[in-house]
Amino acid sequence: MNKTIVMKQDTELYRQYFVAAEETLAAGEKVVLSFGGSSMLPTLHPSDKLTFAPVSARQPQVGDIVLFRHAGMYKVHRVIDIHGGRFTMQGDNCYGVEHSVREDVLAVLVHVDRLGDVGSPQWEAVTRQALRRKRWKNFAIRWLGRKGRHQLRPVYLFALFFLMWAPLNGVGVVLDNYIFGLRADHLLHATVFIPLTFYFMDLSRHRWLVWLMGIALALLCESVQYVLPFRKFDVNDMAANVLGVSLGWAVILFALRAIRRRRQCPARVKRGGCR
Repeated sequence: MNKTIVMKQDTELYRQYFVAAEETLAAGEKVVLSFGGSSMLPTLHPSDKLTFAPVSARQPQVGDIVLFRHAGMYKVHRVIDIHGGRFTMQGDNCYGVEHSVREDVLAVLVHVDRLGDVGSPQWEAVTRQALRRKRWKNFAIRWLGRKGRHQLRPVYLFALFFLMWAPLNGVGVVLDNYIFGLRADHLLHATVFIPLTFYFMDLSRHRWLVWLMGIALALLCESVQYVLPFRKFDVNDMAANVLGVSLGWAVILFALRAIRRRRQCPARVKRGGCR
């Protein structure tokens, strides 16, 4: 017989609920939890009723959603790695991961009232969508986060200096043609400077100072061409450099504002709650 436990971390009976759930699982019975929170979106929604089987009946594998203990709390996340007796879990809508030993993994999800049994066609479709979304999110975190920016900054600067100072006219690169009425050389200058503030944004907590550093580098890159015999200084190129830096800076400010607003009011959880 299944035992229903209401999963609410903000109640005083939270720990007692899960002590009772552990006892039920230890007896070999399934447990039904009323899920709350957004950490497993879009796979699991708040108020979903989840049925868990004890690990004695179904051993957890990579890709399974499990109930486990972590840092004094009970969580429902997906297993993303198993190495020996060490489990790594991550919510489908989370950035961080949790590590637990086998003894802390209490149960494996086997049924969701909204989707049916784990392994059903509807469940598989939702899971594939969630994992595909998660791969893109992890890719963005890996390469667009602070660590990724730090690793890619020297690569970007090398490419930038090469494009600005290398004798491109001597290798048959034509930059005097026009695209939509704009000189290709000016478009190239503006485009390559757009990511500059993105890779410089960790150098100062003052956003205006990041913009000024970008402007200084943009002016320097074109000024050096004045003394290079195989490049030609052009004040229009300098203006295009400054325009690219300013466009990138504006995009960064807009993105940071949108991220901050989203964290303060997650729209997918509270529809219409923020303006």
